Amino acid sequence: TRRVRRAPVEQNIEKRREGRGARRAARREKAENEKPEREEIVEVGPDGMSVRDLAFALAINESEVIKTLFLKGVACSVTQTLDRDLVMMVCEAFETEVLFEEDRPVEYDARKTDVFESEDDSEFLVMRPPVATIMGHVDHGKTSLLDYIRKTRVAKGEAGGITQAIGAYQVDVDMKDSEGKPRKVTFLDTPGHEAFSAMRARGARVTDIAIIICAADDGVKPQTIEAIRHAQAAEVPIIVAINKIDKEGANIERCKQMLAEYNLLPEEWGGDTPVIPVSAHTGEGIDSLLETLALVAELAELKANPNKPAVGTVIEGFLDKARGPTATLLVQAGTLRVGDAVLSGSMYGRVKALLGDNGQPIEEAGPSTPVQILGLSDVPTAGMTFEVCATDAIARDRAGIAAILERESKLADQAGGGSKVTLANLKEDWSSDVGQPVKLNIILKADTSGSVEAIKSSLGGLPQTKVVLRFLLATPGEIVMSDIDLAEASGGIVFGFNVALPESVIAHAKQRGVEVRSYSVIYDLIDEVTAAMEGLLVPVTEKELVGEAEVRAVYGTGSTKIAGCFVNEGKLKKGSVVEVKRGAKLIYEGELTSLRRIKDSVKEVERGLECGLQVAAFNEWKAGDKITAYEMVVKTQTLEGVKERMTAEEAQAYA
Repeated sequence: TRRVRRAPVEQNIEKRREGRGARRAARREKAENEKPEREEIVEVGPDGMSVRDLAFALAINESEVIKTLFLKGVACSVTQTLDRDLVMMVCEAFETEVLFEEDRPVEYDARKTDVFESEDDSEFLVMRPPVATIMGHVDHGKTSLLDYIRKTRVAKGEAGGITQAIGAYQVDVDMKDSEGKPRKVTFLDTPGHEAFSAMRARGARVTDIAIIICAADDGVKPQTIEAIRHAQAAEVPIIVAINKIDKEGANIERCKQMLAEYNLLPEEWGGDTPVIPVSAHTGEGIDSLLETLALVAELAELKANPNKPAVGTVIEGFLDKARGPTATLLVQAGTLRVGDAVLSGSMYGRVKALLGDNGQPIEEAGPSTPVQILGLSDVPTAGMTFEVCATDAIARDRAGIAAILERESKLADQAGGGSKVTLANLKEDWSSDVGQPVKLNIILKADTSGSVEAIKSSLGGLPQTKVVLRFLLATPGEIVMSDIDLAEASGGIVFGFNVALPESVIAHAKQRGVEVRSYSVIYDLIDEVTAAMEGLLVPVTEKELVGEAEVRAVYGTGSTKIAGCFVNEGKLKKGSVVEVKRGAKLIYEGELTSLRRIKDSVKEVERGLECGLQVAAFNEWKAGDKITAYEMVVKTQTLEGVKERMTAEEAQAYA
């Protein structure tokens, strides 16, 4: 009886052991699958990293970070934020490279980081139109080339003919696909001005083919080089269009030579880069460019799955007074339809309307289609990805979590006080308290989120040792009363770029004593702020070489010794500062008080002449002493000069 009763018990124990072993194995497998992979490069911001974030980036336990620092004599806790030096110390121990945010190369943001297709999509993939981004230097004819292709005039309404927002258009080209239908190509037009670097990087990140525009009469310029780097970083095929070949002074061969310096060797020179001479004015070479584009796209075999919820990238966003928040999206996989619940960061909403690039309503947008949507809760950030969620509730909940994180980050950025200043009175404010930098609170309103991004990036890149720029608000939309009230409360300045400035707002600003500046060209804004900041820089006094001389003989005795000299270089001037060196040792520095030529007192003695001199509080002259004369010159500083000087001083201190 006992054996009969014991058997089930022993079997149950064995089953439990097997169950525990299986659960342990499952937990080990799950932990192994969820284990983070070590990052090849750890990117560190100006405030350093927390122990937890660093441990996650290095794929190690927090205790390993603490142990590493402890062995190097540094005690810290899990909740502590490590400065850059400590982060570098830990990363060196684990043989991982560190990259500071401000040291990121210009092409860093152009890397393709988002994957929109998975293995589950493989059986549903179909051919899709290529996305071609037109990139290059300012005024090299990017928009004009696209205008010719589209047979429209987009650039007429833009200040100075400069593209100041990214454009997305889909056009039919004069070529047929395998089904006999006209081929479609999606074109992205990016700005060429240096301030819009992030927008060019965004264009490269979402493109399939990069078309680099180079003016035949101007050659390769700084933004051309930057565009090449963006395209190369994105690892996409590059086609070069040498534009303006109809202009006087056009030199196609010189452009090809300059392009070859950046690893873009033309096909006719044995390279693999198609280089097409074109004219956006006459249309010459445009057909050849489109044929080359279609051929490159065909070789790339671009495919996507249209049978799933849409995902893609926000190209641009702006606030329309009549229609509300509006966003330009590029669908990169799936199909976007009216009524879909869209999520992008902290912005969400149900699509009320889809508008094609011609402004006409459409019902759906498939892969590689640019489209404007209405119905979002706010203007989304350009460059963010978007996705379609199953329900409004899911989109709203996920947007709420993202909003909390954004709010915490914004509060951290706005920490600290600030005195009330204007561009006109910055100098007086600085003079009253030389030891403390002035904080300039900025409320920025612009026409699009891309413009906001470009202005913030450009102003944020200025050296801020004397004036710290702080963006209290930076959003697309018109300047309104609440912006003036915020500027008054914070002592800030309101900047507007390509936005309307109603008379009621101007009157309200005058009543509140708030300065409002409005611009239509971005570099006017940047130049004016830069000039105001440079006005705060204290002039520096520098030594400027006047001349050099050598002591040939010493005359007199006691305190009346005179150095008989021969001027080797430049001249000696009475009242200048002189350095006296004996060998390599500096033995005196002071003012040249007396200068004589023969027996006459003179103000200066030129090169190749002899003279006698005396200086204040020094008479220990010896033959062979070297004299160097300087003038102390007061020079106005520039922001770039200050930056270079500080960099040199830091390098010297480090050495």
